[in-house]
Amino acid sequence: MMKKTWPVIWLSAGLFPTWVQADVQLYGKINLAFETIAAKGAKDGRDIESMQRVTSNLSYIGFRGSEDLGNGLSAIWQVEQDINPDECRQCGFANRNSYVGLKGQWGRLLAGRHDIYWTSHIPGMDRRIISTGIAGSILSLFGTFGGYAPRADRPTAPLTGGRAPNVLRYETPSWYGVSSTLSFSTAEKQGVSQSDPWAVQGELDYKDAKLAANVVWLESRDSNGFLGSGYTHYPPSMTVEGTRSRAVKAVAMYHFGSGTVLGVGFERLETRFPEGKVSRNAYGVHLGQTLSPAAYMGVHLGQADDVESHVSGGATTQDTGARFISLIGSYSLSKRTLLFAEYARILNDSNAAYTFVSTANLNDSTVGRVAGKGADPRTLMVGINHTF
Repeated sequence: MMKKTWPVIWLSAGLFPTWVQADVQLYGKINLAFETIAAKGAKDGRDIESMQRVTSNLSYIGFRGSEDLGNGLSAIWQVEQDINPDECRQCGFANRNSYVGLKGQWGRLLAGRHDIYWTSHIPGMDRRIISTGIAGSILSLFGTFGGYAPRADRPTAPLTGGRAPNVLRYETPSWYGVSSTLSFSTAEKQGVSQSDPWAVQGELDYKDAKLAANVVWLESRDSNGFLGSGYTHYPPSMTVEGTRSRAVKAVAMYHFGSGTVLGVGFERLETRFPEGKVSRNAYGVHLGQTLSPAAYMGVHLGQADDVESHVSGGATTQDTGARFISLIGSYSLSKRTLLFAEYARILNDSNAAYTFVSTANLNDSTVGRVAGKGADPRTLMVGINHTF
């Protein structure tokens, strides 16, 4: 334990030689909240009664740096990992965006582990959520079919996209506020039946002082849309050979001069099994208001339509939609420290099982705690976020 701790202590205390730490930055975020959470109303009676806990909302630590190679070219690197200070079940070294690459006037070229698709909407919908409670994210609806599976042996991915392994990524420089990325991920034959899952993502962004907009497209094969989120391998239950998954998402947020922000988003998911296609649409709106230089309040509203299925003999798609609401309030004590309160709730139809996306999720199959379809997850939390 002590041997593993010393390098971080030395780096933090400045005990490394100057030449070692000259291009190295230590950074991160610790976000902890006291939370009351439950899911009630399941049609089969599998409710989750109210419980209290301390929840980590995507806390992490990272190291990054660069080396000037001359002629406008730099070598860049980053190693980042989850740190759930309350209880860390899925932590692991370099399990977040971690890579090495080159940077120049032509952009950046990276190789390693990197987000693909699922976080691209943040500037247009979830920017405030990153420093509050992650349960209030529109990802409670975006990126998932809400537990729908046309057949028991044809599951749909719980999260389309993810922090994918084996990524090659090119990022263009910004030109009049417009930039784009192209990413490719291969699982190196980690799927079932020696399948070869891969995915490709294209993304277009626009940012200026008032407007942030994003359009992203994802195409994957054999991975069933699941690209790994903190995992080294694709879960066998999610990799279905012969599947083709496609996701398209568009979001935009506008900052009005009065301190009001309005964000809108749309997403369409499609998974093509050998037996037929499954698809669904979802929508989101964020309205927020800056009350003072330190205070902010906002509301998220979302809707997932019923799933459409063309798999013969598949499960019913009736009542597979959901609605979502979250309310957040935050107060900045400094540039690095923020207090927040959040309420979030999902209103599932009787055959839907949408749930919160977070590192301390409501459902926990390892202890047999999984809400039934039709249950409505809800959470109330107060917490503190500190970045460094």
